[in-house]
Amino acid sequence: MRRAIFWIMLKSLIRDRAALAVSFMLPGVVFTIFAFVFAGASGGALSIRVAVADLRGDAGSEAFLAELFAHDGLRRLPVAGDGREAVVGMVRAGVADVGLVVRDLAGPFSRPPSSGPAHVEMVTDPSREIASAMLSGLVQQAYMQQLPGASSGLGLLDRTSATPAAHAFSAVAYYAGAVAVMFLLFSSLAQALTFVDERQSGLLERIAAGPGGIGIVVDGKFLFIVALGWVQVAIVFAVAWLGFGLALPAHIGPWAVTTLMAAIAAAGLALVFVTLCRTRQQADTLGQMLVVIVSALGGSMVPRFLMPPEVQALGWATPNTWALEAYAGLFWRGDGLEALYLPWAVLAGMGLGALVMARLIAARRSGLAAARPSAGAPSAAGKGRLRRP
Repeated sequence: MRRAIFWIMLKSLIRDRAALAVSFMLPGVVFTIFAFVFAGASGGALSIRVAVADLRGDAGSEAFLAELFAHDGLRRLPVAGDGREAVVGMVRAGVADVGLVVRDLAGPFSRPPSSGPAHVEMVTDPSREIASAMLSGLVQQAYMQQLPGASSGLGLLDRTSATPAAHAFSAVAYYAGAVAVMFLLFSSLAQALTFVDERQSGLLERIAAGPGGIGIVVDGKFLFIVALGWVQVAIVFAVAWLGFGLALPAHIGPWAVTTLMAAIAAAGLALVFVTLCRTRQQADTLGQMLVVIVSALGGSMVPRFLMPPEVQALGWATPNTWALEAYAGLFWRGDGLEALYLPWAVLAGMGLGALVMARLIAARRSGLAAARPSAGAPSAAGKGRLRRP
């Protein structure tokens, strides 16, 4: 009996090609993706984007910058506009992870000033503190190596935050958003799986035969998943507010819209995914793996600036990245509403576009199922050939 059960399960797996792919091909693919995602965090392919304004422009500062950017882990970004202000703007907008301004001060660059500001100002984003700490050490190293006559690297560097004091970075805000969006994707997938159950039970075929068609089922599930997701994210942020001091009441309006757009994106993507799957096993197993991958690429597991540039670019295809950018602009970058319009539009576009696709796929498959005769039922032609015994 044990052997029979073993062979039954093996044959079932072999017949289900999608399950075969999930079981034997997907693990290697997932490992490859995570190897790229976490390569930067382990030091393998770290690329810190540095906006630089050399206001001094002499041989000493140029030699210092050349030595600094000989390091493979740094990528120099061109700066347009007014030197320092452009650097601050790029760091605030997230275009650069950190900024450097070489000040135009009197005296030799090889010796830190005895008083007053330092030769180099580092413009930081507190949400990317790891990048700032690494760059600080590399600046000191490049200064001492390129200018061996320098008395000391101490006093070379001043630090300035690109974020206004009123919108200081909060790790609570970052991780509230990161965890909430990842949980939102898992929750939306779990609720969308009921579509597969109802399709396999035949309930969807009976509803599709009514005047509303299959579209009312998809729309109803979409509205429920959006409402449930919004409430679940609200619970996460309420805990962050009441337990950890997050300034949620001061931003309640834009936060509510951001959360609604994220819930719309998650609901639409979950529904279009389950309509593409034929069995619950496929949808459940593959869906959970995809949520983990999307969350890793989108910054819910590790900050995106620690990832290689190619992986960072992939993150813009995920709802996690756009939602986290909106929460960042809201809670600690101090962006105005105009900076939130783009993330809102992208999230809403993802969700509503996926909803339209889910309706079309569901309608097509329900039509095919209705056209197919049920198992064991005689065809119309066969009925005419039936004879009484």
